[in-house]
Amino acid sequence: MITFLQHALLRWAALLVPDRERAEWLAEWRSELWYAGQARGTARATAFCLGAYQDAFWLRRNASRRPIREIVNLNSPARCLGFLMVLAAASLVVGYQIPNPPPIPARPSGDLFLGIVILAFVVLLPISSSVSLGDYHANRHMPSRSTRLRRWVFLALKIALILLMTYAPMRYVAYAMNADPHSNSAGLIIQLLVWGMPFALRWSLADQRQRCPVCLRMLANPVRVGEPAGYFLEWNCTELMCLRGHGMLYVPECHTSWFDTPRWFYMESY
Repeated sequence: MITFLQHALLRWAALLVPDRERAEWLAEWRSELWYAGQARGTARATAFCLGAYQDAFWLRRNASRRPIREIVNLNSPARCLGFLMVLAAASLVVGYQIPNPPPIPARPSGDLFLGIVILAFVVLLPISSSVSLGDYHANRHMPSRSTRLRRWVFLALKIALILLMTYAPMRYVAYAMNADPHSNSAGLIIQLLVWGMPFALRWSLADQRQRCPVCLRMLANPVRVGEPAGYFLEWNCTELMCLRGHGMLYVPECHTSWFDTPRWFYMESY
């Protein structure tokens, strides 16, 4: 039987547990406490409750280290595009608050933006990341052409929204360079754009690789397959699956001549 003191200790410890895990955590500890009381007696069961605080502190400490993807929740394609639209809209709002640059002397800010985009796409992006999205084998479960085209449209929209986010910085650069050709702040913004845009484009490609090509949702349940010693005899990779059953993705742990890019296998989803 759980006493009032034991119940209070568990309830106080539950306050340290993150909200989304609190009910399940409390039910589990109450169940374990009941068995501890039957086997050890009331005194030892009360001491057993103190271990709940250590467990609760551990959950709280590790909950704060959740990846940004879980906090923002970009699992569905609609949420991902919605989040990028919010950032792009914020850039437009901030950009419109910046005064128009003086007409004289004119500075080719459009040419500068085009040069930064070309530099990011052609030079810096291939250096910092692979531009390949993976190997998608054709089989009888492959979706229609319109479904496959939707995947490329989704990627194009992400890249377009990322470029739209640069509206406010480029408008400020145009204003600062026309107001003061030797402005240090304009040069700093340009450097941030030159180095920041490739990382943003790299994120868009990495995000695309981790999505199902059919439903465009994030893949889940990563499982390690094989061992490092079996490169020449078996696969050594991480297996991810679409929760809707559209297929599985195999990501190599180490690139080899026969397995150097993620491989997707379509499955029957009905």
